Amino acid sequence: MRILRDTLAAVLNLEHDIDVVAQVADGDAIGPAAVAQRADVAVVDIDLPGTDGLTAAAQLHEQFPGCRVLILTVLARPGNLRRALAVGVAGFLPKLEI
Repeated sequence: MRILRDTLAAVLNLEHDIDVVAQVADGDAIGPAAVAQRADVAVVDIDLPGTDGLTAAAQLHEQFPGCRVLILTVLARPGNLRRALAVGVAGFLPKLEI
C-alpha cells in the first residue's frame, strides 16, 4: 500500500542516522533497488504484487547478503515466521490491522 510505504519512509527519514534510499511497489524491484543503492536494510512487506516478500527476501539474501531484511506484515502467521527465518531475514514485524 503506497500510503503505508510513504508514511513509513517519512517516519524513518526523521531519524538522524537513517536514510531511505529507495521505495518500490512490487517484489520484483526489491533486489535490483537494494543492490543499486547498496542498502544496509530492506523493509519488505510479505504481501506484494509480483514476487512475494518472502521470495524477494530469499533472492536478496542470495544476491546481496550484506543487506539485512526486515519483514513487515499483517500476515503474522507461524508458518510465515518460520519461512522468513529459514530464508535468512533479520526481523519479522507484525503490523496491526485497524
